[in-house]
Amino acid sequence: MPVYPGSGQATLLRDKSQRYLFQQEQVAVGRASMAVQLERISRSSYPWGLSVQIYFTDASGKPADPGACEIDLQMSDIDQDTQYCTAAQFTGGAALNANYVGRAEFLSFYARFARAYVKTLTNSVYVSILATR
Repeated sequence: MPVYPGSGQATLLRDKSQRYLFQQEQVAVGRASMAVQLERISRSSYPWGLSVQIYFTDASGKPADPGACEIDLQMSDIDQDTQYCTAAQFTGGAALNANYVGRAEFLSFYARFARAYVKTLTNSVYVSILATR
């Protein structure tokens, strides 16, 4: 399971690439995903973008209701657990479509690191979160 391994161990997310923060995993409440460090295209190209898509499934990959949940998208300039701050939230219902999928785009994104944090999750579902640079 790609959970947050600790300070200074974020994996590089290169321009025009994708990486799963969680990939069809049953995640315990209170766990953070692996962190990604966004590759800088050049020193003069601020800001840069990041999109994140989240979806919930059952064991066979079919859409599944997460129930009352909150998954936080967190950002930081320092890759330390205590430094991450919530930039967006996915909650069961309003932030998800009828197939339990949510998406967020950060068009003006300055932070160096990003991850997801499972704050609450009522139902036993599989969580997938894909970050695209």
